[in-house]
Amino acid sequence: MTAKEYLSQAWNIDRRINDKVAHVSRLRDMATNVSAVISDMPKSPSPNNQRMETIIARLTDTEDEINADIDRLINLKLEIMNTIWQVEDENSQMVLERRYHSFKSWEDIAADMSVSIRWVHKIHAKALDDVEKILEKRQQSASEFT
Repeated sequence: MTAKEYLSQAWNIDRRINDKVAHVSRLRDMATNVSAVISDMPKSPSPNNQRMETIIARLTDTEDEINADIDRLINLKLEIMNTIWQVEDENSQMVLERRYHSFKSWEDIAADMSVSIRWVHKIHAKALDDVEKILEKRQQSASEFT
């Protein structure tokens, strides 16, 4: 896994959480928008409660998945921040933290740091090299213990 892939994991989980939250919202709408249909036709002897049960079960399952994803996101962000703090250059740390922990755009990072976007990209490239070295050292240490 490259440094960029490693650092982007939190953003991917965050995006997945947001998608699931939107799905929960749609399921809640479906569960609360039950309307009666008025018709001359004879109605079935048993109402279709199974549909509502299915929606509620999906809603509960999705909420459980969201909670598990949030737990993973919190742990991963802490791990990523610990890696970022190992980068020696403070400007590199700031770019990495704002991009991969706070999910800020390049423009916002440049504005926060009062530098050009091009300069932010240069800092970012160097910072990714530094993270790559940290990850390689970590991998070597892990392989020594096995």
